[in-house]
Amino acid sequence: MPYVWLDLLLGAICATAAYLLVVVAGIPWLALPSLVATVLGAALAILLAFRANTAYQRWWEASTIWAQIAALSRTLIRVARSLADAKVAQGFASPDSVQVWQRDLAMRQAAWAHCLARRLRRQDATEELSRLLPEDEAALVLAADNGPAVLVRLQSKAIFGGYASGILTGLDNFQMETALAGLSVQQALAERMSTTPIPRPHDYLSRTFVHCYVAVFPFAAISVVQAYEWLVIPSTLLIALYFRLIERAGATNEEPFANRVQDVPITALAINLERDLLELIDVPDRPAQPVPVDGYLW
Repeated sequence: MPYVWLDLLLGAICATAAYLLVVVAGIPWLALPSLVATVLGAALAILLAFRANTAYQRWWEASTIWAQIAALSRTLIRVARSLADAKVAQGFASPDSVQVWQRDLAMRQAAWAHCLARRLRRQDATEELSRLLPEDEAALVLAADNGPAVLVRLQSKAIFGGYASGILTGLDNFQMETALAGLSVQQALAERMSTTPIPRPHDYLSRTFVHCYVAVFPFAAISVVQAYEWLVIPSTLLIALYFRLIERAGATNEEPFANRVQDVPITALAINLERDLLELIDVPDRPAQPVPVDGYLW
């Protein structure tokens, strides 16, 4: 109702006015040809279909971005685990130093996912960063304008630190840097989607055309239902409800990171990613799986 009450009120007023003026007051020339409603309805349907399709494409792209983030993050930690374990088996690195390095890398990558999710939703990431990062790193990231970018730099620093300490050798670091580069690309794509909406004329025109059609429809439809002219009132309300809901569905889905129930559930995805990353390095203490709240994952 918060989304459609204006159109329902406009439809009720216009339909009642059409019935009173054409039927009760006997002013037949106010009854427009039914072709007007047909042509305008077809044009409006095309516009709303374009709006809804564009919004869904944005939502799907946002979902794809987070799938890529999950894949690249798992690849980064998997490669780190495999390469470092191989050095331990070969006697080039101590198991204790490798375990600490792997754990720090995984925790920092989980913090990156949480930090990006909070940034896209314009929320505070203090709780997640304080839980996953050392105090000095958490303070550095929280003070930065772009926390995820700083975390990627810290990850790169840790990778080359592993190379310097003998945990990585040869071209091992370049394999991991490739995953970091891919994560930076996905972050940029997510930020673009968060800060670049559909052009405002699309939103304004679709809303305006719905209002105009709701106002015109009863004056065109009343010439068709001549035996039961009063049916134009409930018919107009149904038309107003139908078109307005389609328009609002497109308007809400075009912002997939706006922290609403129809969003891509990036908070839940970040928690699941943290669980996966910690499992890859055999850490048993992992956060609980996210559960739906009133039927929705956030």
